[in-house]
Amino acid sequence: MLSERLAKWMLLLSEYAITYEPAKAVKGQAVTDFLAAHPVTDCEAILDNFPNDQVMMTKLPKAWQMFFDGAARAMGAGAGVIFITPQGDLLPYSFTLGTTCTNNEAKYNALIIRMEIASELGIKHLQIYGDFKLVINQVTTEFEIRKPELLPYCRKAQHLLEKFLNVEVKHIP
Repeated sequence: MLSERLAKWMLLLSEYAITYEPAKAVKGQAVTDFLAAHPVTDCEAILDNFPNDQVMMTKLPKAWQMFFDGAARAMGAGAGVIFITPQGDLLPYSFTLGTTCTNNEAKYNALIIRMEIASELGIKHLQIYGDFKLVINQVTTEFEIRKPELLPYCRKAQHLLEKFLNVEVKHIP
């Protein structure tokens, strides 16, 4: 049906000198090349006089990044964390947990222990990334906690989040 309409429109518009060309994908480099070839001139000065208004600008320092993971097996549990400094340096850590625990508890332990270390290091801006959706969404209160044994872990993690000025917790698949 759609092709019939297009054919009909093409016949009706054929008496005019109209040609249709589908849009082509524009690569990012093409846009960059265009902007470099056509610089914007300073046509208008930027107004920095704001009557009756107070303007305050602040620049947040670049945040540290923390990636965490934990796992439990029959032989024990362990956790691993990587910190990435604002300068891009990697600080990997791994540790074994002394007690046997479930996989969920191992993930929570990885998150909690590393947030404690980040707090002790004086980090105020932190982005936390984890691949375990349940833990991330329970800490951010998007999911409710159905297993009572996870409640103390979640409360501890949420309490530690309050120690940072700016913190983001994100799930990465």
